[in-house]
Amino acid sequence: MSITCKNCGNIFEGNYCNNCGQPAETHPVNASFIAHDVQHGLFHFESGLLYSAKELFLRPGHTIREYLHGKRVKHYKPISMVILVATLHGVLYHFLHLNVFKGIESEEFNYEELNEWISHHFAIITLATLPVFALSSFLVFKKQGYNYTEHIILNSFYSTQRLWVRIIMMPLLLLPDAPETVNILMKVFLLVDVLLMFWTYTQFFEKLSKVKTILLTLLCFVVFYMLFTILFAMGYLIYHNFL
Repeated sequence: MSITCKNCGNIFEGNYCNNCGQPAETHPVNASFIAHDVQHGLFHFESGLLYSAKELFLRPGHTIREYLHGKRVKHYKPISMVILVATLHGVLYHFLHLNVFKGIESEEFNYEELNEWISHHFAIITLATLPVFALSSFLVFKKQGYNYTEHIILNSFYSTQRLWVRIIMMPLLLLPDAPETVNILMKVFLLVDVLLMFWTYTQFFEKLSKVKTILLTLLCFVVFYMLFTILFAMGYLIYHNFL
C-alpha cells in the first residue's frame, strides 16, 4: 500500500520514507507520546554516556580506535560528550568554590577574577584547546596514517576521560586549603593527566612500541605548549593593538 510521507510529501511503500527517513506510522502527541519520548531520551542519553565512560576507563585507546573504524552505535558523540563533561566540571568547580590559584598574589593581575572566569568558561576553554592539541598529536604521529579530524576525535575522548578523573578527584581540593596543599594537588592532577595520556596513546597506536609512543606523547606536550604560547601571544598582541 502506498503511503504519503507526512514530513516531505513523498509517496513510498514500507515502514520508512525512502526520501527523508520519517516512519510511516506517526503516533498522536499525547501523554503516552511524551512519556515515551522522555524514557527514550533518558535511556539513550544514560546508556551512551555510561558506555563511553566505562570503555574509557577500561580500554581507552582500543575503544577510540574501534570508534574511528566504525564501531559507534553504543557510544555517545565524542564532541557532545566533552562539552557535557566539561560543563559539569565547570559547574562543580564554581559551586564548590574551588580556587587553584589560592595563595598566588599579584598587584598587577587579579587571580581571583581569572579563577572565576575559568570556572564560567571551562567548556569553551576545553573546546578551544582541543584543536591545538589535536594538531600537535597529528604532527607528531603523522606517520600512523590518521588525519587531523580523527586526531580531534582521539583527543575529544581523551579530554573526556581526563575530565571524568578530574571530577572524581575534585573533592581532594576541599581538603585543608593551604596554598602548599593546592600546589601539590595540582601537580598530582597534572601527573595523572600525563599517565592517562600514556595509557590511551600506547593502546591507540598499538603498532608502535610502548617506549616510542611514550616518548612521542611527551613530544606532543612540548609541541602543544609551543603552539599554545604562539597563539596566546598573537591573541594578546591583537587584543592590545587592535581592539
